[in-house]
Amino acid sequence: MAAVAGRDAAAQVREPLPWRPEALATVVPDPRVDALVDELDADDHATRARASAALLEPAVPEEQVWLRLSRGGLSAEAHRRLLAVGRSRIVDAPRGALGIQMAGRFGDADGVTVTALIPNMPARKHLQPGDRIVSIDGRPVRVSQELTAIVQMKRPGEPIDVVVMRGERDAQGRVKAGPDGRAAEQRIEVRMEVGSRDDLERFGDGALTAPVADMARERLADELAASFPMPGRTLPSTRVEGEPLDVEAHPDIVQLRAQLARADGLGPGVSIRAVLRARLTQLEAASRAPALDPSERAWFRAVAERYRELIPEELRPEPEATPRRP
Repeated sequence: MAAVAGRDAAAQVREPLPWRPEALATVVPDPRVDALVDELDADDHATRARASAALLEPAVPEEQVWLRLSRGGLSAEAHRRLLAVGRSRIVDAPRGALGIQMAGRFGDADGVTVTALIPNMPARKHLQPGDRIVSIDGRPVRVSQELTAIVQMKRPGEPIDVVVMRGERDAQGRVKAGPDGRAAEQRIEVRMEVGSRDDLERFGDGALTAPVADMARERLADELAASFPMPGRTLPSTRVEGEPLDVEAHPDIVQLRAQLARADGLGPGVSIRAVLRARLTQLEAASRAPALDPSERAWFRAVAERYRELIPEELRPEPEATPRRP
């Protein structure tokens, strides 16, 4: 049940796409980034790998990556590598944390109730045990999984707006009752900087895991791949019924075989694994497009299967689990 709740919460956390046109309207292209992107298509693997690593450095703002993808005009190799850089910047970015222990809800009230505060974390300065968090950055929060997904998608140091309902107390510190017999509460708006997940683990809550944040980030990374697909698509020529599908002429298959034939091969490291994974994800997604007729679907499926087959075993991603239908 917890895993299902996590998936539901991740699906509900819909961050505005950072590469949407209005978000990039004022971003000025950086010539240094353009030069690194040009090197993604260099003849030697060392230069390509070095450029990929440089584009992952914090000194390169991520909006420059989104802008370069949105401008298009990239070679297939540069496009795949830049897409892999973007995916890594989403999935592997540091996670945010506030430093609270929480209960899902008390009674029939929505919101997440703070039960304790972690020392040396941002929430300790602003919140109190018993506070009921009802929204973050203007989005309603009903259960703890939603709060976790929103906060951990933030980068450490980013501002976050939190709205809590806090019980009014009398001189003895007891919560007052309102006219309806329920606890009287006041609305409090707080802005704070997000702390880091690493600090949270160091200061006393290291047992927490982050499956909701991971799912939300994977979904955002998949949306990146869908937003910037490889240009064009290749369909099979007319063939005799029953004749095997010939996918060896597909551009992706041709290029992968050419890379495998190079003296330096595909090269080691996480970056090439991310490139292969990103393109395989695109090919598999293309085979599931609803507008395809059966012959087109069979073609794209065969291309994806051949691409996966050609990837060396040590770099090959695990096949996606087939979702169960209720």
